[in-house]
Amino acid sequence: MGSILRGEWRKLRRCQIMLVGIVAVALCPVVQYGTQWLLNPEVRDPDFTFEKLFANVIWGNTQIFFPISLVMIGGWLIDREYAHDTMKNLITIPVSYAKLLGGKLIVTISLSLLFGLYSVAVTVLTGALAGLEGLSAAVLLQQGVHLVTAAFTTSLVCMPMILLFGQIRGAYLGGSLLTFFLGYCILFFKSGFLLSAYPFSAALILAGFDMQAYNGATQAPNILLALAGMAAVILATIVILLLSRPGGKATPAKKKSWTRRSQRRRTGGRG
Repeated sequence: MGSILRGEWRKLRRCQIMLVGIVAVALCPVVQYGTQWLLNPEVRDPDFTFEKLFANVIWGNTQIFFPISLVMIGGWLIDREYAHDTMKNLITIPVSYAKLLGGKLIVTISLSLLFGLYSVAVTVLTGALAGLEGLSAAVLLQQGVHLVTAAFTTSLVCMPMILLFGQIRGAYLGGSLLTFFLGYCILFFKSGFLLSAYPFSAALILAGFDMQAYNGATQAPNILLALAGMAAVILATIVILLLSRPGGKATPAKKKSWTRRSQRRRTGGRG
């Protein structure tokens, strides 16, 4: 597994699609702060502090930016094996296909933690440039932990989508858009079972996000339902992982033998 993880990290270092995640995560605090100035002065929050900026960033990242970035990058890691025709080489080595996919998922989850830390830094920079008040060591630690935890839980929610759309040739872009839509649906669940059990809502709740204060939830979320929703996502990921089979097949034996006979005829029987 160690060699698989090192190989995937090397691929990411020379992967231009990483720029999508870097730019998207950097844009989130800028967009969230800029939205305040697009609002009418009557509804604009006059006490928009660092803590509220962090809450907006956690919401925006979980709803939009993390799902799009993680599904696109994680799906690309799987899709490139088919697009570059390397899957037929990989399935000949003594590594199970589930282990290969699992390595790609672990790298994507690790990447989400780095995105979370990166988002904390960009949020602090954005707030400082905007002259926001309320930054302290306690706020930075508390909100930073919430943001990084939300990145981690969101990555778990994205795992089934990465597996499903990464194994369909060229479908990871569509998968990222569908995941964005699923994240956007958080807006519609303000009470009842789905407020807590819906996977993206569960990701926020388990990260310590106050749904009632920000999302307008009409009742307190249920932590047990949130845990059940996340457990269902993890179970679905495991099932999909175990049922996955490589779509790229090695060249059949008959085709290889036919190719050898053709080469012998062209070379006059030599070799």
